[in-house]
Amino acid sequence: MRIVAYLALAAFLLARAVIYFIWNAEDTGEWSQFDLIRFSITFALTIVTLVYLVQEWKGDNRPWTASRRLARWVWAGAVAFFIVARMAIVFIENEHATGMQSHLTAIWFVVCLAAGYALTLIMKPLEVACVTGTAAGTLSQAPPPVTVTEQAIGKYEIRGELGRGAMGVVHDAWDPVIGRRVAIKTVRFGSDDAESAMRFQREARASGRLQHPLVVTVHDYGEAEGMAYLVMEFVDGRTLAAVLKDRPRPGLDVVFQVMDDLLTALDYCHEAGVVHRDIKPANIMVTPAGRAKLTDFGIARIDGGTLTRTGMITGTAAYMAPEQFSGEQVDGRADLWACGVVLFVMLTGEHPFPGNGVTEMMMKIMNADPPTPSSRRVVPRSFDEVMSIALAKSPSERFQTAGAFLDALRSVKARAGATAA
Repeated sequence: MRIVAYLALAAFLLARAVIYFIWNAEDTGEWSQFDLIRFSITFALTIVTLVYLVQEWKGDNRPWTASRRLARWVWAGAVAFFIVARMAIVFIENEHATGMQSHLTAIWFVVCLAAGYALTLIMKPLEVACVTGTAAGTLSQAPPPVTVTEQAIGKYEIRGELGRGAMGVVHDAWDPVIGRRVAIKTVRFGSDDAESAMRFQREARASGRLQHPLVVTVHDYGEAEGMAYLVMEFVDGRTLAAVLKDRPRPGLDVVFQVMDDLLTALDYCHEAGVVHRDIKPANIMVTPAGRAKLTDFGIARIDGGTLTRTGMITGTAAYMAPEQFSGEQVDGRADLWACGVVLFVMLTGEHPFPGNGVTEMMMKIMNADPPTPSSRRVVPRSFDEVMSIALAKSPSERFQTAGAFLDALRSVKARAGATAA
């Protein structure tokens, strides 16, 4: 419906631009200057509207995002200027006109004012989600109401429980329409718990834009009876945290495979403009075949938006990068730091920055040098060099992309294989 409105708007503005141009060509004297101004403003509005329309059809592809927002601001400012300019012109015309013409110009002024106001209501405001003490960045359209029972959430049949955590419960469920097994993550929050609501909606946004075999797919999102739910791909497997609990030091073949899949998934996420910010074993699923899949984007940040308060600390402390503790701007290199910690834990069965509480852990992460993996376990010394880069305090000294981290690990694997041979 919005696209149809923009098409009609563009056609109207283009027609007005042609009319003004004809008037300007035929007129003489003082009024031709006003017609030229009106033609210029209207033609500019037409171009902006058409550009925005094309971008709406393109969707949320990143190359268009910045110009779409700019188009909205230019449109809003131009419409406001157009209304003010039209008011001034009409009042001048009305002052000099007499008889019926005076009534016509007054009516035209009212029509212009009403049309301009209506058009500003049609345009979507700038979509930048921010936290100001209340939930923002909500989904563009509220989902239809659904019923919730112990046996079902809407159309989804509840068959069991897969896990429970601080943010909610993950259910084993069945989609009878598609005929597939799914996982449903549910979170209950009160009307005053805006942060939890916003975080869950953010997970839906971040996960929903990702389509990759190594990233858990999100199928649906909904809200009902004080609860929000996220319908996800069911992964037959366990979290890496559960795997490490049974086997704290898995074989190098497992380490290389998990890290290869994790970094491949992150490389895709970062290219799509999504920074996970909570990489840890509990958010990595491992299938029976030994493949890893990334999940839980609950505190992810989508590039182009400011989705957390400045200085807000998010993430699991043991896997947080120094810049996350200091509240600085976080990008994909914080995810790569966390990947370095995951790698160290898998190699050694220990954490590189152990501590009795968040404060002690934070001080070590920000100031202490981690031990080398080879000093904790008999592993190739080439891991030491990789770890020193992955856990560098300054983001500029780390691997700059997940692909670069992955290339370094593949090089270690190749050298380890050559040595074994």
